[in-house]
Amino acid sequence: MIQRYVLVLTLCGLSHATSANFLDGNELRERCESDRPDAVNTCLGYLAGVADAEDAGPSWKMQDSLFCMPRGVGASQLRRSVLDYLKAHPEEEDLNAAIVVGNAFLEDFPCGD
Repeated sequence: MIQRYVLVLTLCGLSHATSANFLDGNELRERCESDRPDAVNTCLGYLAGVADAEDAGPSWKMQDSLFCMPRGVGASQLRRSVLDYLKAHPEEEDLNAAIVVGNAFLEDFPCGD
């Protein structure tokens, strides 16, 4: 639970610092649920980018991993993780998509303590 708050605060700080905010949770959900290949590819690329950035974090000497994705997790599983999370947490739909994805991955792929 503490890790979730750390991730949220970290990503909020990053989103305010860069003001990029490419997608929010609603926009990401729309792309992930779409039948259009370009929209689904945007969804999957975004999810893979968050997963890869988290994996690279320790190499960048930023922090230890916040979530621990096992080898062999496919893009469709990442997509299902985020869609299930948004269904369970509709109050987060307006947040930056990176926060939503991070929270979903924290919930589905926790690191062993």
